[in-house]
Amino acid sequence: MVQGLITMERPTRRSRRDVKEMMAFSFLSGVLLLIVLSSGCAHIQYEDKGRNTYAYGVIAEKENRIDDAISYYRETINKAGEDSYLYGKLGNLYLRKQDISSARKCFFRAVRLEPKRQEALFGLGLSYLLEKNYNLAALYMERGLALDKENHSARMILCDLYAGMNRLQDAARHYQYLIEVFPENYLFHYNYGNILERLGKNREAEEEYTKSVELAHFFWKGYFSLGLLYDKLGMKKKSIEFFEKAVSLNPSEIISYSLLASAYYSEGNKEKAKHYIEEAIRNGINSAQFYQFLGIIYMDESAYDKAEAVFRKSIEIEDISGTRFYLGVLYDKTGEREKMEAEMKKAIELDHNNAAALNYLGYTYLIQDRNIQEAYKLIKKACEIEPDNGAFLDSLGWAYYKMGKYHLAVKYLEKAVEKEKDAEVYEHLGYVYLKLKEYERALLWFIKAYEINRKQDIQKIMDEIRKHILENGTD
Repeated sequence: MVQGLITMERPTRRSRRDVKEMMAFSFLSGVLLLIVLSSGCAHIQYEDKGRNTYAYGVIAEKENRIDDAISYYRETINKAGEDSYLYGKLGNLYLRKQDISSARKCFFRAVRLEPKRQEALFGLGLSYLLEKNYNLAALYMERGLALDKENHSARMILCDLYAGMNRLQDAARHYQYLIEVFPENYLFHYNYGNILERLGKNREAEEEYTKSVELAHFFWKGYFSLGLLYDKLGMKKKSIEFFEKAVSLNPSEIISYSLLASAYYSEGNKEKAKHYIEEAIRNGINSAQFYQFLGIIYMDESAYDKAEAVFRKSIEIEDISGTRFYLGVLYDKTGEREKMEAEMKKAIELDHNNAAALNYLGYTYLIQDRNIQEAYKLIKKACEIEPDNGAFLDSLGWAYYKMGKYHLAVKYLEKAVEKEKDAEVYEHLGYVYLKLKEYERALLWFIKAYEINRKQDIQKIMDEIRKHILENGTD
């Protein structure tokens, strides 16, 4: 039987608590570079030479002469003695050089000298984060936050870290804190909504997404995520409403157009689906998938010449297996069987796991009574890729029928009827039971097939089976 795409964003609002406008990985390389000349290190009793080398280090650091700054700070430690603050500065400088091992040694030394040196704890967190040791990164970030709850930039890093680790409850906990401090920050609401949705708390996620677009009417991703959420909840009209808003705000974003067109298509509104695909193309979105989708719509409308043209356009942009498959289906509809077979083979060549193409070509061989063993291999592979696909199971059952393996045919066709309420599947099962001389069962399935598709040849077979039962009784 044949068968016919959010990243989390970081806020840019400068807060009353000195939240910097920076991305996660720039936090410690920027915030920790505090220029402290006297008041910040008043507890350090430098000798004259130590004081001079420290000052030279500060100047070198400001001028981005990293190696010189490291040398001066090292010399200061040698002359004036070890100091937690200076080790913290050295750790940060080593991070800027991407010398993570040296940075971590300095941060650990800073923490040993002063266990409550929070910037050193954050530095350790960042060093482990850069090495993708996420558990230790989170551990030291949390220790730093326990000492400095107002370090909102570090908390933002931790939110993203927990989200990436799938520790969603922890991410939610920190976003709740940020929202309490910054209730008007639309990105915090959006990101928190993202976490809630991943936790399966769809209604709470809806509230946060809605809050994000209420605070920032220009924020297309908020409308887009609401569209996705409503689509998942089966609220098609609302999903379309929000996808349309997202498209109006960002007409260059391919995924919004794609989902909007798909939503209209699934609702049976092919004109609207076609409108948005064509609008996307007019707006310069030169996507192979969009031309493929447009070709499918034209094929549904039996506009085969237009469909072929846009499928060819899709292939010019990118030769992908899916487009070759649909072009093959088109040629099957127009009776160009050799072209169909060539396109299906090309689809399989481009993607050996294109289950639809494997099944389509295999089933074509079966109905043409040729290449039966090859058909079996193609269909068997399709079933391995999609073992619960009713159409593929029907094809496999029919392949066994063609090979005379009727008990195997029954096994797979019985599985197929559990998945597909289709006249063709019922008919196949009727033929298999007829071969097995189980006439009453055969008659039952032929009746089911005839109720859906009143084919004259099925009527004739049913009459013959009834006659046989009347003359010979049941077996």
